[in-house]
Amino acid sequence: MNLKQLEYFLAVVEHGSILKASHAIYVSQPSVSVQVKSLEDELGVHLFERRHDGVVLTAEGEELVAHARGVLHAIETAKASMQNYHAMPAGTVVVGIPGSLAPVLTAPLVERVWELCHAVQLRVVGGLSGHTRQWILDGRMDFGLVYDETAEKGVDLQPLFREELYLAGAPDAWTRLGIAARDVVPWDTAARLPYVLTGKGYALRTTVETAVAALGVKLDVRAEIDATAQIGEIVARGLCHTILSVVALRGEVNRDKLSTRRIEGAPLARTIALAHAGGRPLSRAARAVSDIFRDLIREKIDEPDWRPAIVESYL
Repeated sequence: MNLKQLEYFLAVVEHGSILKASHAIYVSQPSVSVQVKSLEDELGVHLFERRHDGVVLTAEGEELVAHARGVLHAIETAKASMQNYHAMPAGTVVVGIPGSLAPVLTAPLVERVWELCHAVQLRVVGGLSGHTRQWILDGRMDFGLVYDETAEKGVDLQPLFREELYLAGAPDAWTRLGIAARDVVPWDTAARLPYVLTGKGYALRTTVETAVAALGVKLDVRAEIDATAQIGEIVARGLCHTILSVVALRGEVNRDKLSTRRIEGAPLARTIALAHAGGRPLSRAARAVSDIFRDLIREKIDEPDWRPAIVESYL
């Protein structure tokens, strides 16, 4: 297996036919066909299913795509790092920031990268922790934040901090529950409330459900919404309660739209980690942005709004 075979293979994947791929990369169709066939022979599998209007990937081909992209990304990263070693870090850096942290971290990160590494083109992508891990494995993302410490082959995790999750309700919710003067809500009270939570694909939902299951509790989830801003709006109307991080609720809390309480007896907490590819070194530009990002997070979690929720910092 060689780089030419992988490059031709990915070109066929992108364009859906050997003929179109050959035109796109300015290589004769027979040459592309020979390289793809040679790759299939070496691997002992069919990578494409040939059809009258082009080709489609087989299951084996689908699996090879991620590996091929990772190999070529590593080669390009190595070239860029060596060519720019003595120059200011330059190039495109793709960073994953989950939706609940994006309002707090994205703008300051962009501002600092512009100031300190103005030759870097920064791209910030949101999404689920699982998506972030997959994009890192595929070579489409340099590094990103994930909400858990679950090990996964090919992805290295560096825990940054552990934060407590809070119960949130409308400003008058605690008066209606008869606990207005308390800073904490007992679990037996919290368990009886109606909730709006993120969907089951989110790490936050998994953290909540794992914790309540250990207590033998099943929450009354009335709605699932994947956007924290909309969750905050529903909770502010007094329709439901929710469980989120303080930073995700911070904007609503500052505008007196929501009121938060700690949960007594079995506090909920989650770990935020920085994820990057285990077998693929970061480019010089990505390392520079990663250092800036870590410094920014260290400062942010020490701010008054966030500090009380920090169970432990590893920075």
